[in-house]
Amino acid sequence: MRTRLIQNDILAFLQDYKVHTMQEICNELEISRSTCLRHLNDLALHYNIQTFVGGRNGGVRLIGEQKVSVEHLNSDDLQLIISKLSLLQNDNPRIKSFIHKLSAQKDLKENNYERKVL
Repeated sequence: MRTRLIQNDILAFLQDYKVHTMQEICNELEISRSTCLRHLNDLALHYNIQTFVGGRNGGVRLIGEQKVSVEHLNSDDLQLIISKLSLLQNDNPRIKSFIHKLSAQKDLKENNYERKVL
């Protein structure tokens, strides 16, 4: 089975956002534990996948995308958040993407404000 198909099947299985054991995933997809682990590690680079280690409490779950609402913040508030996040010495692409999205929201708010003033 091709890698992309296995990863899609794993994602489809985890779409209920519940905790599943590795054994459940392996049995459902008919793959080995090492194959499942390898694909979960690859998927974790692009998706928010949480793993738990332990006997009865161990497992894997997909965490749904959580949206951050900025509608109650003005452009000054957004600029403060952007500047503080930019000071972090972290090259995490997710944080950079979040900063970019906040900047776009700030620009949108400023443009909407300018239209109302004019």
